[in-house]
Amino acid sequence: MSGPGVVRADVVVVGSGPNGLAAALLCARAGLQVVVLEAEDTIGGGCRTLPMDGMPHDAGADLMVDPCSAVHPMGGASPFFRGFDLAAHGVQMVTPPVQLAHALPGRDAIVFPADPSPGTLAEGLGSEAEARAWWRVMGQVAEQSLDVVAAALSDQRSVPPVAATAALAAAFARAHPRGVMSGILGDSFGPDGRTLFSGISSHAITSLSSPAATGVGLVLGSLLHSPLGWALPVGGSGAITAALAAAVRDAGGEIRTGTRVGSLAQLDARDIVFNTSSRILGEILLASSPSPAVERRARRLTSAPVGGAAAKVDLVLSGPVPWRDQRLAGAGTVHLGGDSRAIAAAEREVAAGRHADRPMVLVSQPWVTDPGRIAADGRRPLWTYAHVPAFSEQDQTEQVLSALEAVAPGVRDVVVAARCTPAARMGDHNANYTGGDIAAGRVDLRGLVARPVARVDPFATGVPGVWHASGSTPPGPGVHGMAGQHVADRIIGG
Repeated sequence: MSGPGVVRADVVVVGSGPNGLAAALLCARAGLQVVVLEAEDTIGGGCRTLPMDGMPHDAGADLMVDPCSAVHPMGGASPFFRGFDLAAHGVQMVTPPVQLAHALPGRDAIVFPADPSPGTLAEGLGSEAEARAWWRVMGQVAEQSLDVVAAALSDQRSVPPVAATAALAAAFARAHPRGVMSGILGDSFGPDGRTLFSGISSHAITSLSSPAATGVGLVLGSLLHSPLGWALPVGGSGAITAALAAAVRDAGGEIRTGTRVGSLAQLDARDIVFNTSSRILGEILLASSPSPAVERRARRLTSAPVGGAAAKVDLVLSGPVPWRDQRLAGAGTVHLGGDSRAIAAAEREVAAGRHADRPMVLVSQPWVTDPGRIAADGRRPLWTYAHVPAFSEQDQTEQVLSALEAVAPGVRDVVVAARCTPAARMGDHNANYTGGDIAAGRVDLRGLVARPVARVDPFATGVPGVWHASGSTPPGPGVHGMAGQHVADRIIGG
């Protein structure tokens, strides 16, 4: 290729999320000339930290907010990040005193401590019987959490760790003793353990009777027992991508922001890696005068089913959340959504394309592990989102505040300002999140095994040297870098 404006390199990476930067880093370290192109003015995709601009009355002045992901269980557990070693690159990953809490109206919360010993777990779950039931289901995956993550984050074409895979299968059978089609969870968990696990499984934003939701629950649940647990990075999610970007540059790679790619004609490289959603990749392929076979593949990519969505609600508080259960003051992540039955009902509504009256709400308190997120006058950002149908334009501020008020009476009195980004606008800061689909594709059994569409190599596109590495490909969404590693292995080894 030739012509002005064409980007030339051995490897061009389109998109600077963790998967794109992982691919760029590994290729650059292998001696390849690498250029990363990012459409936005800041890097990171869904793993960024930005000034809290545009809040009513300028209430977010001097505050920083994570526009998407905030808590990173896989930052210390995925094989890529274990090899990268965030700590060695200056990123502090801190485990909060309470890793995860599930707040329930009118009673004590369910809490998962930073040190889940049998004693602390019994206290957090409310009884020794609840703790024993949790261990019956989760014990094996908890003891092998890092290998379990490696198995879950494989490229689905190589043989994962056998013992960990067996542990996952055994835990799955205990979670669904009457089969996956029998509905949400059997009686292997106690009532509170079942509620806690349901909240974890809801991160899939799909029906909780789905095998994929249980799989997500088992993997994320196992990470509560991993060395770092559900850790938060000091400085916000952007600290992770800043470290990756610095490493790419140190290895000789180049990163260009504000550069949007609309066609393969803009790129002259032996290998091109798209760290984009399947929809964006399909549109670029269609704009590149493809062969009939590639056009068919591209149209399948543009029509890949979207999953449930998130509406983000950013709050500025004048002080800490007035939790009824004071233990939640030390929680990094809090789930709101009622008990397991209420969560299952809400997720069914969203999966059916309807708004739940009381949606599942996720909350993060970044100042628990990072006091620097608190302004001198005590103002602080509260990170929340609610599960909604894809492309929803509904403002979820009142739903989030109502859910908070039920477990933190008086919270409205400390809310200085609130701003909702409806699901339909989540793509404004990251085009991969079209319609608020933060998983970049439906998370169900088919959507995990044949992601984004069925093909022999899930990272190949049908165009020689053009690869796909994002949350739309295996191993799915999350800040883990593994799609980038899998593609880099193919480029370097090929």
